[in-house]
Amino acid sequence: MAELFVNPPDANKIGGLGHTMLNGARGCGKSMIFRYLLSDCQMITLKKSLNELPFLAFLVSIKNIGATPALTEFHRLEYKHANIVLNEHVLTVFAAAKVFSSLSHIDLPENEETGCEAVDYFEKDFKRRMEQCGSDVQPLPASRPSPARVFEHIADVCKDCYSAIVRYAKRIIPDGQPVRYTGALCDYLEFLFPLLNELKRLSFLPSSPVYLLIDDADYLSRTQTIVLNSWISTRTQADVSIKVSTQLHYKTFQTMSGLPIQSPHDFQKVDISDLYTTRRGRYLGRVKEIVSKRLAKAGIKDSSPRNFFPNDEKQERAIREIENKIRSDWPKKGKGHRASDDVVRYARPDYIRSLGGKSKSTSTYSYSGFEQLVHISSGLIRYFLESAAVMFDDQRNSQPGQPVTHITPKIQNQVARHRADQFMLSEFDQMAEEKARDQLRNLIRALGGTFYLKLISQDSERRIFSVAISGVPGDDVLAVLDLGVRYGYFHRSTIGNKEGTGRSLLYVLTRRLAPHFKLDPSSFAGYLWITNDMLRKAMSKPDAMLGKVRNVGVSKYFKGSGQLNLFERNGPIG
Repeated sequence: MAELFVNPPDANKIGGLGHTMLNGARGCGKSMIFRYLLSDCQMITLKKSLNELPFLAFLVSIKNIGATPALTEFHRLEYKHANIVLNEHVLTVFAAAKVFSSLSHIDLPENEETGCEAVDYFEKDFKRRMEQCGSDVQPLPASRPSPARVFEHIADVCKDCYSAIVRYAKRIIPDGQPVRYTGALCDYLEFLFPLLNELKRLSFLPSSPVYLLIDDADYLSRTQTIVLNSWISTRTQADVSIKVSTQLHYKTFQTMSGLPIQSPHDFQKVDISDLYTTRRGRYLGRVKEIVSKRLAKAGIKDSSPRNFFPNDEKQERAIREIENKIRSDWPKKGKGHRASDDVVRYARPDYIRSLGGKSKSTSTYSYSGFEQLVHISSGLIRYFLESAAVMFDDQRNSQPGQPVTHITPKIQNQVARHRADQFMLSEFDQMAEEKARDQLRNLIRALGGTFYLKLISQDSERRIFSVAISGVPGDDVLAVLDLGVRYGYFHRSTIGNKEGTGRSLLYVLTRRLAPHFKLDPSSFAGYLWITNDMLRKAMSKPDAMLGKVRNVGVSKYFKGSGQLNLFERNGPIG
């Protein structure tokens, strides 16, 4: 629903005139930012009519069920010498069909003047260019159509071109006799770009740049990716700005000329994970605003997000008692500069440790309360909203016939734990890379267990979710870590190395897994230096590694990693 979206962080930067590559792990919210840029959201946000908007955006979703240019049949085009030309035609008519289909569904003014403009656009622009590309075009209906009907007709012509190339691809037999192609051949510079640019002269549309939003571009074949890169390498961004969203395994940056596109010369690269996980207060505020709007829309007007997702009061009272004791002991036993520093660093970890005594009851820790749920979502608004929807259904089922005014801490905790377990135990099966998948699972088990042992220790810094790699990581280790980044188990960053001569890789474990490993998701201030050999051991023998860490202690086990100080202070990343 458009009215429920609020301005994402740095949306103006993402919406700038330059070509943009928006990267992120699976489910990190790239598509939501693209939808925010669409006309319906922009009209609501800016309170302007369509023709007053600063840009006109069209979403081209590559991962589209039943109609994607990455269909198996298109791989057969790779066997022909004209594979670049044919794949560009595929991508061009696919995008054009999406653009004009979107225009046909926009609420456009319908009168004689706008109808004449639309017909003129069809005859002088679209029909002429399509015929130049080698395709006859069916005329418009005899009766004077509306702009919506004209754009619908244009979309149908483009869909027919797309269907024709699909049928051709199906006739190709690898290593068989060549199949002659006699259909149209459309490209970006001679067909799609001028058509998009010429939309600006229609009075009922904005006389401003067009944004072409290519979503899930990692689903394109390698050749189609090369074609898209060639579009990005053009100097058309002042009139048509291409925005590409992709997971962290974009196939290539090569263009048709053989040269790669480069950032920031050809495009601006934006990592959505950086936007959400390195800017602390902004994400919490965004979630609060979205939840408040949804509660109001559902008719729950007297409930704030914190009231709708209440804390477990018994647990919070126990934590407050620990906080009070830390404050009273601070003059004699304090470790931080202020009593409040020690309260933040030790109160919740001490409470979690108290649950893990002889009774081994750390499972009784409650992952509830609005702010704690926001932390667990780890910067992924989709994860928060999906979890909230499950909680809402469970709450409604627990009290049939009664209105839902809040989600009990018990249900919040149950759903948070279940989804964390599911993310750790089930979602690995979606990965095709079997060996790397098993190594990644082992690595996460070893790190999550180590972080828990650190949390319940008596060390000065206990709340960690991050490891910094000491030295140069091996290619095998990087491949596993990068797989974890791609699927959202890690966020990758860098940090100054110990020698002060450069940067080291830093990998932050997602807080979505905090309930699975019984960690405190609220914050963290330290990171662990770890060697390449230690990472390899964690990938192959996590149980043996954790057993030794448990026996000797985290600090002693990692003493040989070569760091000057095992843990160093670092600002919160989230």
